[in-house]
Amino acid sequence: MRRVADGFLLRLAGVSTRDGAASLTGRQLWLLRATLPPLGAGEFYVEDLVGCVVEDRAGRRLGIVSSVFWNGGHDVMVVGGGEEAERLLPAVPEYIVAIDRSKKRVVVDPHE
Repeated sequence: MRRVADGFLLRLAGVSTRDGAASLTGRQLWLLRATLPPLGAGEFYVEDLVGCVVEDRAGRRLGIVSSVFWNGGHDVMVVGGGEEAERLLPAVPEYIVAIDRSKKRVVVDPHE
C-alpha cells in the first residue's frame, strides 16, 4: 500500500488484473485499527463518529450518530434520537466544527 493524491493505492492477494480490481469497486474494506496510521491534529476516523452526541454551536443536542455512509462524494452522518426527527449531516469540515473523541461529542454547524 502507498499513499496517492486522493487516497491509497494497494495490492491485494489474488487480485492481479485491472478487471479483478474493478470488480471490487464499491465494496467495503475492513482493516485492523492497529494497522492504520496515527491521526494528526484535527483528524478523525469516520468510524469514531458513530455513538457520538451531536450538538449545534449553541449547545442544542441534535442526537447521536447512529451510522455513517458514503454518498459518492463524502461521508454522511445519520443523526437520530434528538429533539427532532432523524437527520443526515455531511461529515465534512464545512459542517463539523469540533470533535472530542474522548468525550464522544461532535459540534456541528447544520447550516439551518
